[in-house]
Amino acid sequence: MLKLNWSKKTWDFVLVYKLDRFSRNKYESAIHKKTLRDNGIKLISATENIPETPEGIILESLLGGMAEYYSAELSQKVKRGLNESRQKGTFQGVYTPFGYKIVDKKIVIHEEEASVVRYIYEQYASGVFVKDIKAVLDKRGVKNKGRPLSRTAIYFILKSEKYAGIYKYKGESFPDMFPRIVSE
Repeated sequence: MLKLNWSKKTWDFVLVYKLDRFSRNKYESAIHKKTLRDNGIKLISATENIPETPEGIILESLLGGMAEYYSAELSQKVKRGLNESRQKGTFQGVYTPFGYKIVDKKIVIHEEEASVVRYIYEQYASGVFVKDIKAVLDKRGVKNKGRPLSRTAIYFILKSEKYAGIYKYKGESFPDMFPRIVSE
């Protein structure tokens, strides 16, 4: 959070489009408004005419409460929607792990990359060091999004349960999310 030296009073007011743009958390909003008031700085909403009267105090509190309610409700709806998407096995992320691709919002095996994933697992299970696996992959010209696979990427592949078809989020398993490339 940005810390400002309010005591220098480099401005007379803070202008926001609506009060919910100032904060959607009543507690945080109250602290910042008090700090502004204590330093003679006025908070002005460009679209909400809030009078400086006792009624204005009630109106401002009501608008702040509604903003916090809206934010909490929206968060709840988004989480529910993402969870439903996970249960249906539809991809809602941005980054697709190496070995997979997206077809019609579903994660499917990218067979060319999946053969590399299988090779990595087989070599590592046989006792080959990651640096040596990487050297072979580099020699073969294996790339992920135009770059050679890094050792970190290879370790990530080896540690990720997704390649065994296991996807967990907040303690819940979603078996239909990632198709299995390697056995457990």
